[in-house]
Amino acid sequence: MNDRLAPIASRWQTEVLLADGALGTLLLERAPAATTCVERLNLDHPELVVRAHSDYIAAGAQLIESNTFAANRLKLAAHELREQLAQINAAGVRLARKAAGDTAYVAGSVGPLGALMRPLGLVEHGEASEVFAEHIAAVVAAAPDLVLLETFGSVEEALLALAAAKRIAGALPVVVSLSVIEDGRTPGGDPLLPALRRLKEAGADALGVNCAVGPQGVYDVLAPVIAHVEAPVFVMPNAGYPHRVDDRAVYQSSPEYFRRFARDFVALGANVIGGCCGTTPEHVAAMRAEVTGKKVQQRAARTASVEERTAPAPSAILPEQRPLTGFERKLGKSFVTTVEVSPPRGVDYSNALAGARLLEAAGADAVDISDNPTARLRMSSTALAHLIMRETKLATILHFTCRDRNLLGLQSELLGAGALGVTAILALTGDPSNVGDFPKATSVFDVTSVGLTEIVNALNHGKDHAGTDVGSPTRFRVGVAVNPLAKDLDVEFKKFDEKLAAGADFAMTQPIYEVAAIKPFLDRMAALKFPVLVGVLLLRSYRNAEFLHNEVPGMSVPEKIRERMRLAKEQRGEGIAIARDLLRELEQTPGAAGAYIIPQDRYELAAEVLAGSPHAGSDKITA
Repeated sequence: MNDRLAPIASRWQTEVLLADGALGTLLLERAPAATTCVERLNLDHPELVVRAHSDYIAAGAQLIESNTFAANRLKLAAHELREQLAQINAAGVRLARKAAGDTAYVAGSVGPLGALMRPLGLVEHGEASEVFAEHIAAVVAAAPDLVLLETFGSVEEALLALAAAKRIAGALPVVVSLSVIEDGRTPGGDPLLPALRRLKEAGADALGVNCAVGPQGVYDVLAPVIAHVEAPVFVMPNAGYPHRVDDRAVYQSSPEYFRRFARDFVALGANVIGGCCGTTPEHVAAMRAEVTGKKVQQRAARTASVEERTAPAPSAILPEQRPLTGFERKLGKSFVTTVEVSPPRGVDYSNALAGARLLEAAGADAVDISDNPTARLRMSSTALAHLIMRETKLATILHFTCRDRNLLGLQSELLGAGALGVTAILALTGDPSNVGDFPKATSVFDVTSVGLTEIVNALNHGKDHAGTDVGSPTRFRVGVAVNPLAKDLDVEFKKFDEKLAAGADFAMTQPIYEVAAIKPFLDRMAALKFPVLVGVLLLRSYRNAEFLHNEVPGMSVPEKIRERMRLAKEQRGEGIAIARDLLRELEQTPGAAGAYIIPQDRYELAAEVLAGSPHAGSDKITA
């Protein structure tokens, strides 16, 4: 333990402390040969670990974590390192202490089991307690300044780890940090505030939120509850959502973006601020000016208004031979507008239905229904499509992914969607499961998006994927995703040619903010006479624009658009104006067959945008 620094449990009461950033992702970047077990570097390449710690301290970190997060018997056994558990953990703490000297505190890092407990998994509660006790004892033996139980996605598992730590850690402070998602719950479904209160009652000396989401997501879930948390609070978000580049996870939140949020977290009343996956010494250095030397702020109570709606009782009405929808009649002949509607996280679909009704009145031709976006649990998109079609005259486009269904399940659900009268399918690969609510869930990916397009096309001809007759054919319009901003359009059109050959009827793009930037793409599509719906994502505020640009994979909001939002006196109205300008320009651009509006669940904003479109809802068809 560090005898030259004041005890951390007294210091964090009045002074905001700056913690380090990610250790695992940093070491994986610097030592790719470590595969997924960076803890073995404590023995194999200790100099890399010390250098990482030293870089964080040089950046201003006052608290660093030992490289021991995943060094429990279950995880180490997968790498044939079970017998070296004690050495790996002790070395991890010693290396952190070597780098810290008398300038920084050392937290002994302990993560979750890495395996599901019963009844969802095979690990018994008794065994889980033993695993935590062994891991924590090995960490504590090397004398850290505190024990940090972090990234727990279940309060029940966190309570088991906390009980073990309180038995073993003696006088050391024990911090418990939960992983949360956008709806304010842990991946295990625990509401944040009750979970934190349970951990406090069980003896946690400090509480925290880390991992899973970026700064905006952590801020949004923490702001309404932090005033009710009667304990010091750690805040350590990811550097946004990861996306894959050359089989590597890449995080895109900038250090400057983290600096601004560090200021916001200080204002909320956080006691310790740092980073998790994807953050680097550069992120910590950027936060230093906003954190170091600042006093802990008094926490102000904040409330989040929630509009409660009552869902109408569903009834079992199945459509028979249906007439063509306006979307089907207009596609490729006149400008169409579709708007994304999000399935609810539970069974109450009233908000989605109210949004659909609003969009119908505003003149939308169809609604797009997402399919567990970013691998986060939502109501079945097929079920919501049926409910919307039952209550409105809107066409529906299902965003259908290969991630959650095997070859059998894909075809089964498509047949059901066809029987329910779903208008169109957008064939997508889908985000991998490990980025969402259930990281242990299996990503299936039996087929690619091209294979899914072939399957839908086969069902439209009355055949399954094996060529067996299924009787009456389905009647889907088949959509595919295209990237109009691809660095190499020749490569992108080669991929598109495969989708076209598989049976695609239309395409949809990612959101764009400058029509001129995709003019070469649209020119080629116009030459092919193939209908393309261009993505238009509604910006709610300058902060929202910054979040999308910095934290959402694949999103890029041009600087001049972000600046336009920043300077706007009324940012909500400016977001509508930007979208309306795009819509009008697309209506006059050859190659753009329509727009796909993404309102981020603010359906009233999409309705205002549509109100400014002369073509919205019109059944007029041009030659």
